[in-house]
Amino acid sequence: MKAVLISIQPKWCELIASGKKTIEVRKTRPKMETPFKCYIYCTEGKDTVYYMAKIGLCETRYDGKVIGEFVCDDIIVDERGENADVFSKYAQLSLVEQKKYGANKPLFGWHISKLKIYDKPKELEEFKQTRPPQSWCYVEELL
Repeated sequence: MKAVLISIQPKWCELIASGKKTIEVRKTRPKMETPFKCYIYCTEGKDTVYYMAKIGLCETRYDGKVIGEFVCDDIIVDERGENADVFSKYAQLSLVEQKKYGANKPLFGWHISKLKIYDKPKELEEFKQTRPPQSWCYVEELL
């Protein structure tokens, strides 16, 4: 069954793992009906140092790994800012950040449900990926 591998910056991963962020905002959405499974890839970079210990989960380094999964059970479409308050509250994105990111184009709020953070992060190779997706990509669901 198809699933999605989604790249998320460490600061947003921390908010998702802590339960403070329950919507992930994107410029696009998969051509799949909800619900569908999403695997969370925590991005890495030369300036990235990220440990889930910051929120008391463990001392394992999680950047550059697939840290967990969730079920996207709804996608909220925001074409003219009508859901800006929802995105501010549940996606932790200010109105300024939303306007800058969206650049007057529709935004899609992927609702996060059934969140599971892995005790041991997974490698991209487990998803038959050699590099992380720019934003997200389709993958086969792990059994």
